[in-house]
Amino acid sequence: MFNLVFKDFLTLSKSKSDLLELLFMPFILIAILGFSLGGLMMNDPTINTFHIGVVNEQNFEQDLERFENTLREQGLPEDIVSQLVANAKEVEPTHMIEDLLNDEEFEEIMLVEEFKDAEAAQKALEQEEITGYITIPENFSSNVLEAIFLEEKTTANLEVNILTNASTSGNILQSVVSTFAEQYNLETSIAMATEGQATPPENTIRHGEVLQLSVEEPITAFQYYTIGMGVMFALSTAPTLAGRAFKEKEQHVFGRIMLSGMHPLKYLTSKLIAGTLITFAQLAILFLLSTLIFGTFRGRDLDFWLDMVYTTGIFALVVGSFGSLLTAISLNANDLTTVNFFGSFVSVFAFLGGSFTPVEQFSDALRQVGNWTPNGAAMTSYLQIMQGFDFQEVLPLLSRVIGMAIVAIIISFFVFPKRRLD
Repeated sequence: MFNLVFKDFLTLSKSKSDLLELLFMPFILIAILGFSLGGLMMNDPTINTFHIGVVNEQNFEQDLERFENTLREQGLPEDIVSQLVANAKEVEPTHMIEDLLNDEEFEEIMLVEEFKDAEAAQKALEQEEITGYITIPENFSSNVLEAIFLEEKTTANLEVNILTNASTSGNILQSVVSTFAEQYNLETSIAMATEGQATPPENTIRHGEVLQLSVEEPITAFQYYTIGMGVMFALSTAPTLAGRAFKEKEQHVFGRIMLSGMHPLKYLTSKLIAGTLITFAQLAILFLLSTLIFGTFRGRDLDFWLDMVYTTGIFALVVGSFGSLLTAISLNANDLTTVNFFGSFVSVFAFLGGSFTPVEQFSDALRQVGNWTPNGAAMTSYLQIMQGFDFQEVLPLLSRVIGMAIVAIIISFFVFPKRRLD
């Protein structure tokens, strides 16, 4: 069996077209995509300044007067009324949200414009002069104050309208407003519960802060596409080996091997082992070259490289199992239809697995589907290891790959012809 495995290695090493496809092409694509798309995936992205609008439909003086009259109607003493009105001025939400939006912290991100009514703001939004606008409705402050000080069951909502195609800037605006509302509700609830004795410290609201959950730096373009192109072209090894096995059958090489007394399943097992070892060598060479030339994995410790070896070994096994399955099907059916179909379908696997772009940018459902492809599960595992995850933490995802390999091996052993070939 060793001679059969060595034969596959020797045959592949002499085929310039296969070497170009399995080693040279992915390396060239890594260089092209890494340099051209590096700015989109670097660690310090920039956000262009965008404009937002504010429509204030309320009159705070009238709201405050209304609130004061409500207090007097309840028969409260004048000194209590004066104290509550003074407190109301301090916690009035409209001034607080306006001060927040005009804070110097947001000067380089958002520029605030005031509009006299919602119609004017909507027109500016449709003409894409602003990313979005906030509407402060009539009686907003009085409803808030009555809910705080009089415990009235009133609601007050800020309305946010954004452009449908302004994903980043729109999300920032929505995040600022929702965070302000949550923080405001929290602080007023604490103040009411403690009767003003335990007020949270000022300036506790933080917007736009990025928390890096892993101990590693974010994934760079070269790292992402080294993994993406590696797993995509590694998957192409399976139909390549199956195609060569079919050619051996046509050239009667397989028949002569059987006449030598070797069991047919040994021949199939040699394809499994050869596909696994070739895939492992292919990925190892690609990762090492990318590190030496582009510094992709430079500075990583021994544990990282061991985890990469384990992950590569598991992925190489599933590619080898697919190679044996395609070999069994093609020799049994005596045609290359299945092999050619799988070879043409590799690009679909590559897209679903995220080799070209992170599929979670499109939808979470697509990401879930991609993680059930062998290359997608392996790629996610590689990326998680680069972000500081231990091998034990990515093993549940890799167990899918192991399961695929086992199923493919079992089916290939049942399908492979064991007596004769027409």
